[in-house]
Amino acid sequence: METLIHTTLESDGVLVATIDMPGRTMNVFSAELMDALDALMDRVDSDAAIRSVVLTSGKPTFLAGADLVMVRGYTDSAKTGTHDELFSMCGRLGRQFVRLEQSDKPWVAAVNGIALGGGLELALACRVRLVTDESRTQIGVPEVRWGLLPGAGGTQRLPRLAGFDAALDMLLSGRSIPPADAVRLGIFARALPPAVLLDEARSVARALHGEPFDAKAKFARLTQADVPPYSPESARAIALRYGVSAADFDLYPAYSAIVDSVLKGARLSLAEATDAEMTQFLRLMFNPVAGHMVRTLFLERLRAERELAAPKGKGIERVEIGALGPACTSWADALARGKVTQAANGSLPQDTIEIVDLQGERHRVALAVLDTEAGTAPTMCLLSPAGPYGRVMEIIGANDAAAMALAALAPRLGALPWRTPGPTSVLQKLKGASLEDQARTAVQYAATSGAGDLAFLDVASCLAGVTPAWSGGPLHWLWDERANVVPRFDAASRDAWNRLQPALHRAFA
Repeated sequence: METLIHTTLESDGVLVATIDMPGRTMNVFSAELMDALDALMDRVDSDAAIRSVVLTSGKPTFLAGADLVMVRGYTDSAKTGTHDELFSMCGRLGRQFVRLEQSDKPWVAAVNGIALGGGLELALACRVRLVTDESRTQIGVPEVRWGLLPGAGGTQRLPRLAGFDAALDMLLSGRSIPPADAVRLGIFARALPPAVLLDEARSVARALHGEPFDAKAKFARLTQADVPPYSPESARAIALRYGVSAADFDLYPAYSAIVDSVLKGARLSLAEATDAEMTQFLRLMFNPVAGHMVRTLFLERLRAERELAAPKGKGIERVEIGALGPACTSWADALARGKVTQAANGSLPQDTIEIVDLQGERHRVALAVLDTEAGTAPTMCLLSPAGPYGRVMEIIGANDAAAMALAALAPRLGALPWRTPGPTSVLQKLKGASLEDQARTAVQYAATSGAGDLAFLDVASCLAGVTPAWSGGPLHWLWDERANVVPRFDAASRDAWNRLQPALHRAFA
């Protein structure tokens, strides 16, 4: 069995526990890591030689959150499982953190890099939290971006440490904050240079030997006098106050679940509050929106980024640029931010570039943007606006060599390279249409030669912002609504549906 948490017991009774999951660039909470944490807590509780624990990471990041493959498994289980079964399964991590927090042997977090989602929740459960002061370190609870809430105590400990206003801002926006802000808000005790972080954590742990857990000492805002009483009306008003639109509040249940969790868990014990939080988490598991967003905006997106990437060794030497008109301002901005080597080329038509790859080959590309109607060209590339999940570079009508050059350029612009056969943009056909009309367009496109992976159409449309994220994309939405929508299809759409149905069943059933 692989060792996920390495330990060193020092002579003064401080156990340094280092999370380092083999074969991963980042630590994430998986069922195996939860097993390892249980085993570690059993050892700590039973070994008299251990007087405290310092928890850190063996990777450049601390812990990046939950394994969303596991979370997708939760949403699949919710299709057939009972509330009690899901409560037991999904609530395991939260119960572990309550046990860790209340241990008579103090746990101190030495957060040596990014701590997001479950990683931050693990740190919050520790009695004292220290963090590196490096600028690359980000602290946050981004779960709302995938239709979820932080379900292992995040909605409960954050308000008790940082206060209601700061916690709601982090929870409802999903934004990360730098270490200095996390210290200012009381989420961490101190931000320290990496070279002294672990030694300082050891010193803090030693100073706590023999001191039992005291919630009043840990939480500056334990009374939660700043948290208003719950009502459906107050929950909606609070979300609106933090920038959630009325439409999004209704379409994305994570917003109401987060606010309800904070309000209903306030002033309860941490064990009771964690159960209240899990009740709201299960609301999301039994709702299809979370499953759609996790699948399309995380799991399939990661697969798309891997499979659509340029081959190894394919890169860009420079980009030669003709005159760019007002419509292509976003292209100029993206190329500048991506620090792409550029050269002016007055011989090129307006809104055209030539990519010179590492092999010296030239690839002429007409530029377009989502919000301005694109024409046709032998090779066209359309850039969507940067949205909350990223942006898309739709590569239209390119040959293989040009498509690979553009795929090499895309990561520099923070874009997913999605190749379509052309001659016109698929994203522009979807933009502004109703979901039912998008489904017709998508199913007809997906049934054509060269359309590529079905899931990537959903990923591209959601990343580009032309299809709402809650739907999971036009094909995913169509599968869910097929009983109502397919009977209204015209002949061409119905024929495409019949040809695609087996593949759609494999993808979405």
